[in-house]
Amino acid sequence: MRAPALRPARCRLRALCAALALFVPLAASAQDPARDVLPEQLQPRAFVGPTGLVRLGPRVLFSAFHVTTGQELWSSDGTTAGTVLLKDIRPGFRGAFPSWQTRFGAHVYFTATDGEHGLELWRSDGTARGTQRVTDLNPGEADAMPAELTAWRDALYFVANDGRHGFQLWKTGGDARSTRRVSSVDAGPGAVVRQLTPAGRRLFFTATSHAHGHELWVSEGAPETTRLVKDIRPGAEDGNLENLVATGERLWFTASDGRHGIELWTSDGSEAGTRMVKDIRPGEAASRPAHLTAVGATLYFAAEDGTHGIELWRSDGTEAGTQLVKDIRPGAASSVPGPLAAFGGRLYFAATDGATGAELWTSDGSAAGTRLVKDLGPGAGSGSPARFAQAGGRLWFSANDGVHGVEPWSTDGSAAGTRLAADVAPGPRHAMPLGFVALGGAVLFVADDGLGNERLWSRSTKGGARRATLIGDPLRERLR
Repeated sequence: MRAPALRPARCRLRALCAALALFVPLAASAQDPARDVLPEQLQPRAFVGPTGLVRLGPRVLFSAFHVTTGQELWSSDGTTAGTVLLKDIRPGFRGAFPSWQTRFGAHVYFTATDGEHGLELWRSDGTARGTQRVTDLNPGEADAMPAELTAWRDALYFVANDGRHGFQLWKTGGDARSTRRVSSVDAGPGAVVRQLTPAGRRLFFTATSHAHGHELWVSEGAPETTRLVKDIRPGAEDGNLENLVATGERLWFTASDGRHGIELWTSDGSEAGTRMVKDIRPGEAASRPAHLTAVGATLYFAAEDGTHGIELWRSDGTEAGTQLVKDIRPGAASSVPGPLAAFGGRLYFAATDGATGAELWTSDGSAAGTRLVKDLGPGAGSGSPARFAQAGGRLWFSANDGVHGVEPWSTDGSAAGTRLAADVAPGPRHAMPLGFVALGGAVLFVADDGLGNERLWSRSTKGGARRATLIGDPLRERLR
């Protein structure tokens, strides 16, 4: 008679065990107690804020936030089912904060912290086991903060602080043994290196020293070849170097020598070969070249000469060959061309001629070949194309036609082939798409879902309906 009496107790025990089994994974992935979390946000693929999409084989790696893991590294094959948290580098809800994802060889390199070490250099081969820290440059919990990861020749170059020399130029072959410091620019806590730009056999960068201010430096990959190129603004004042862009062995940038304003400069890596290309706005006034973009060996940029407003210019590196392409908005008013993008051997950019708003234009470098592609926002309204990227054989960008808000568009260069790709945030709400990357027969990108959540989306390159597919679990409310 006692056996039947035990059944309820056994049932209660089994129920308790089942409850504990459910509780354990929830405890292991507990979210931030200071954050209000909705049940839908606990779905395994309810990640938001994807950034730094980079291809690795048949997948895309990226950084994203989930309430249970924080900001971590994710992987996707372009489908929801094939999208996974690659590795919880810093277990718990605080996150590893991956950033600067850069492809080099068979790995993606990035900056992250595991909680025991600070922000250091990591790499991944696309598997959890193959996602590992490369080295601990600033030992212990201190941050080395690797940044500006740049693949050049047979190494990955980056800027980092080992705690003793300030932010210097480093290189790695992919492991701790091959990781070494390349520069010693005023080595100390205040050293600053930035703007890594490969140009053929040389790697250019800018750096700050007490004697010269922030000026142009170059390296051929070893400490003994790393040197100041030229003190463009002599003395301790900065030359205001920005906008470094390369065409072959030539570097282009903007700078001021203290006698002229900010103008276009070029360098071949030698002091003698580092010079102002042209004083576009003569004297101390600045033409302020912007949006420097190379199409083949020709550099295009926006600048103001004091007569035509901010217009489109081109340069072949000579003073005579640096010319206004076209006064798109005639007179002193500015067409403000920019941003600029190279595609199919031509330049594409946003500009206004005064009759239309800021719309999509193209140029072959001649006045006659500089024309409006399409009035995306008809009339005086502006389509404001921006965030250009080549993907899937087309040029992708964000734009607003005045009906659908800022949504993804693509073009083949013709008016007929320029079209809205998807209305991600329905109606006039803005999706603000960016980060277009081709994967298989689709283009992946990041866009707002209309609720304030930045999500990952896929759009087939085969045309059809103007519809994008969400990659991840759907959310009905904004993540708080």
